[in-house]
Formats: sequence, structure tokens, C-alpha cells
Amino acid sequence: MKRLITVLLFVLPAGIVCGQNNWYINFTPGLDIVMPAPLIVRQSGYKNITIWAKYKSSPFKMPVYYSYRLGFTNENNGYELEMNHLKVHLQNTTGEVSEFSISHGYNQLFLNRTRYGGSLGSKIGVGIVLAHPENTVRGLKLNEKQGLFNKGYYIAGPAVQYGIFKEIFITKRFYLLAECRASLAYANVPVVNGRADAPVFAFHIQLGPGFYWYGRTR
Repeated sequence: MKRLITVLLFVLPAGIVCGQNNWYINFTPGLDIVMPAPLIVRQSGYKNITIWAKYKSSPFKMPVYYSYRLGFTNENNGYELEMNHLKVHLQNTTGEVSEFSISHGYNQLFLNRTRYGGSLGSKIGVGIVLAHPENTVRGLKLNEKQGLFNKGYYIAGPAVQYGIFKEIFITKRFYLLAECRASLAYANVPVVNGRADAPVFAFHIQLGPGFYWYGRTR
């Protein structure tokens, strides 16, 4: 986390003072596929619970699945900040784990390194998971008025991603962004009297509008 903040403090100001940068913003809803993964629940006074978790993500239910990004490019390279709002709901609940969701956000906050070559671009990103867990384990429901600012959010773990994308220009500055990528994240979230380990491996397909507003277009 400290290393990520250090990178942000040095990389983004460097981009601001460089006159050749193209600044942009975009917003992309889409589809996501969350793969099965182990879910481990540790609760004081009880044996650990291990589930091969099958998740649904409900990308079109409010709040919908999406990403938004702010970034800049300089010739064929750039950096961007991304917030990806991912949701996971445990489908194969049990008598002991009657509810397990991270649906107000298995949010993934990334710093991405972007590269442009030919008709496609690529990106690699590192970041953190900002999670809002909702769960009931052994009849004990988690209080959602705890965490950061008593809003139920927790800095839960690391995340990485890799993707390819294409910018389809409508005008000199407006464009559509089509993107396909994979992400891998780990979240350690609270349950009553314990913790749960919830790694998530997901595929993302997104399409949405973008705008270059500062500097020359590529």
C-alpha cells in the first residue's frame, strides 16, 4: 500500500508537467465472469469452514457493474487510475454460511501502466481491494455500520490485472472504449468473531464512452 501511494505521488505530478500528455476520462459498464474459488471462514470457538465458492455477480442489477478511469498518455505509453466496481454473491450457501456477499463493492482500485501499439493497447495494473462485506455465519449477522467512516468498507487486500483494449474514435476527442481483461484479487474481510478469506479471479468485458480533454489527441 505504501509503495502504491509513493508511485502515485511521483508518477501523476510528472504527467501534469509534461506538455505532450493526452489526458482522458472514460466510463465502461459491461459483463463480468467470476470463477469459482476457495472461501475460508475462521470464527473464534469453531472449526474453520472451507467452501469451493460459486459466485454470481449480477452486473445489471443496481448498483450496476462498471469501471471509470482517469489517465494520460505520452506517445505510446501512459498511466491511469481505475476504479472497478465488482460484486460477488455466494450461490452455494450452507447451513453455517447462510449469506456471504461483497455486493456494495468488491471494489478494485488500480494504478495501470498502459501501452499503445498498432490498433490495440494493453495494460497491467496493481492496486487494492476496497470491500463492503455482507454476511451471516452461524446465525451471526455482520454489522454493516463498522469499517471506514462506519460505512462498512474495509481495505481488504491486493489486486492485479492485465487487459487489452481498443479506442474507437467518434470525433477527434470522443471515443468508445472496448476492453477485455482478467483480474486476480484477495480480500480478507470480517465476519462476526472472525475473518473470511475471499480471493476472486474474474474476466471483464466492457464498452463505454471516453473523452480526451487536454493536450493533443493521438
